[in-house]
Amino acid sequence: MKYKLTAFAVFFSTCTCSAAELELFTESFPPYNFVQEDKVVGINTDVLSLACKQANIDCSFNLYPWKRAMDSVKRQPNSGLFSTARIPEREDSFIWLGPIVSSYSCFYKLTTRDDIVVDNYNALKDYTVGIPRSDIYENILQRIGLSEGNNYLTFSKKHEDMAMFEQGKLDLIIGSSLTLSSQLTQVNLKPKDIEPVIELKDIALVANYLALNKNTNPELVSKLQLALDQIKANGLIESIISKYVLINKDSNTSSTALSKRCVDGAAKY
Repeated sequence: MKYKLTAFAVFFSTCTCSAAELELFTESFPPYNFVQEDKVVGINTDVLSLACKQANIDCSFNLYPWKRAMDSVKRQPNSGLFSTARIPEREDSFIWLGPIVSSYSCFYKLTTRDDIVVDNYNALKDYTVGIPRSDIYENILQRIGLSEGNNYLTFSKKHEDMAMFEQGKLDLIIGSSLTLSSQLTQVNLKPKDIEPVIELKDIALVANYLALNKNTNPELVSKLQLALDQIKANGLIESIISKYVLINKDSNTSSTALSKRCVDGAAKY
């Protein structure tokens, strides 16, 4: 496997082999994909790395800003983008492989905010939330009737909203049982400091995928999908998830359906 980090030439390789058969791109989105000790790691990075190994495919992993990663895959045969939402407007632009690991998206509040009560999407209009600029969440929020400036603010980076949330300047955050730990560590909050208020459901949030350039070698696609299916069948996904996500045992939530999906480490693949 080869690993290439950001646009600024930090290059890490675990082998001296020739050019990769399949070049994979992603953004920094812990715990799915991120940089650790000059290496691209994370749940879905590890899943795809193992699939490449089992399929005997030489894969490289590149961490770029999302737009650059997307543009690179659109131009380059034998390349792919992960962890990617499979939405209707993207369906015909890529070959889709997966699903890989994702979780349930939820809105959360601080446990101290007794003034926040949300039991339906319409109630969200009374509060504010932060999201990354040009993120998939923006279209979703607009579909449920929220508007920028009134109901949500956009930020240039993922989790950049956390400081304002911790200070009470934003009422809510969007996260999941898998991403929550990474989000909270940005501002030294603990799982007990937050609680879910409602799950966010949308077709764009059904699963994460590897989106491959349409000129990718079909043999590579078939071999990699078969390897991914075998990894799931052999029960290896949970052990990969456990490397990056601890089950929150000190949360304030009861054992409700909402807490099981939003707090207790729930994953889908």
